[in-house]
Amino acid sequence: MTIAELTRLIKEKALLLGFNDIGITTPQRLEKEKKAFEHYLANNFQGNMSFLKKTVNQREDIKTIFPEAKSILIVVASYYPKTIQQNAQYAISYYTYGNDYHRIIKNKLKELLLYLQQIKPETKGKIFCDTSPIFEKAYASLTGMGWIGKNTLFIHKQLGSFVFLGGIVSNIELTADKPELKSCPPNCRLCINACPINALKEPYVLDASSCLSYLTIEERNEQSVFHNPTPYIAGCDLCQKACPYNSTSHEADNKWFLPNEYVYWDTHQWNTVNPDTFQNTFKNTIFLRIGYPIVKRNMKLATPIKPPISQNK
Repeated sequence: MTIAELTRLIKEKALLLGFNDIGITTPQRLEKEKKAFEHYLANNFQGNMSFLKKTVNQREDIKTIFPEAKSILIVVASYYPKTIQQNAQYAISYYTYGNDYHRIIKNKLKELLLYLQQIKPETKGKIFCDTSPIFEKAYASLTGMGWIGKNTLFIHKQLGSFVFLGGIVSNIELTADKPELKSCPPNCRLCINACPINALKEPYVLDASSCLSYLTIEERNEQSVFHNPTPYIAGCDLCQKACPYNSTSHEADNKWFLPNEYVYWDTHQWNTVNPDTFQNTFKNTIFLRIGYPIVKRNMKLATPIKPPISQNK
């Protein structure tokens, strides 16, 4: 079997499994991304995520994690919801609507890797999805599927930025896709201007320590007090909602991240949730990692709004 034939089969299988897109690139040193990451750390934009300082060299060269690397497969899965949250005075980020994406995407990637091993038994690979020290967005850009936006998120050229990324680094040679030299319009600042607390310091530079997504999810001190002029209690979508490349996000087929029951809760249900109900309701979601005390803290700090008119896609 030729490399081109194998590449075609693996891409077809990824789409059959339910991924919205897949791209392939080669292992290469990401010196530019490393310098940007070092600048990020030097300014303490990582907040209390001190573990990031230990991963600089690993991120630059994926072969420090997987020495046999010959190809990198990057998969894309849309999480844009068909139904928008509408009943409560609080808001939650779209990516919290469904079950925890880490487990879902990794399980599908295991199926993809197994398929590759069935074709070529000598195949070895490492699966990653957000938790490994890998510049996933940079590699996704190198496949030509999209680019990194000024809000530092990956923008897929058809699906927009409401997407999850994952991948496999493998010892099998595959045909690499060609990157496209595309980026956001030079004068566009819509995402930067949409940030309610100026966490986007300049294009492509995010101070995560002041970002609402960080503050409502990663800030673990129950006594922390921060300014939140929005209704968001878990994550924030405002910079993405402002992005014109998300105008076609609704066209994606979201197979795995259907909204859970709490998406339709009203304000009373959020206000009266107790630890037991929380544990049972959110057991398969990102909320379990956030934790009951932190969610209750976030509710106190948020700026509630009146529920919008029903909006179904």
